[in-house]
Amino acid sequence: MFVISAILLIFTLPGLWVIWTAADVTSGKREKIEWKKPLILLFILLGISALLSLYFYNSYHLPFWPTLFEHVVGLIITGVFLLILSIINIVVSITYKDAPKSFHNPKALWIFIGVLCMIFLLLFLWIIPFAQKTSYVNKIQVAMNALEEEEKNKEEMTVLFMSSEQECVRRRTNSCAGEEYENTFFVKNNLDEEKEVQVRIRALDSDKNELKIVESEIMTLDAGELRLVETEETSDNSSVWSRSSFQTEYRTHFYQSIFRFRDVE
Repeated sequence: MFVISAILLIFTLPGLWVIWTAADVTSGKREKIEWKKPLILLFILLGISALLSLYFYNSYHLPFWPTLFEHVVGLIITGVFLLILSIINIVVSITYKDAPKSFHNPKALWIFIGVLCMIFLLLFLWIIPFAQKTSYVNKIQVAMNALEEEEKNKEEMTVLFMSSEQECVRRRTNSCAGEEYENTFFVKNNLDEEKEVQVRIRALDSDKNELKIVESEIMTLDAGELRLVETEETSDNSSVWSRSSFQTEYRTHFYQSIFRFRDVE
């Protein structure tokens, strides 16, 4: 979550810049809100993220865009906000139709609603997926480094435990209460030929008490391929970078695993 939170924070900088200049306008320190420079910064950030996404596509075969399901969810959420704010603006405009523009300016509010909806679309369809994608690539790099350390004692297949974390930004608040832990495991085919692989994982807590035993789907791995361990809990509707292997009620600290493999039928 650190990588995701850091990227989201970076993308808030243009908005914070605009808010800061708006506060200066209110206090009389400047005449108008600064739009151009924050907008240029936003375009720079989007350009950098596009180049990185292209690199992720070429190097890790990660899709450029999220899944159709995630697109639909983002559009629905944005549409709900658009509908609610539009109704509020229409009702207020009718109720206070003779009010001065200093009290209620329908045109300015429509512009605000449009900008807000654009921000929501950008957030759901690009910024959040990019942050998740970057976090996923970081996990792959950590996995590759761990594999290099285990190179001397490697078996036919290597199972790696990467993370067990809740999908919330601040874990010390009630926002994470009842939130299950998303566990991410990777498996690598160390053989020189394609194999069908199945993994069984026994997740353990900090006292090495059993949390859950799960079996993966039968996965086809190319020679040398590293990929996420997928189980029946792994969502097919989510993009590969936002998927996890399985969930547990408490954080996984230790694990035991066995695997089996066969030639591709």
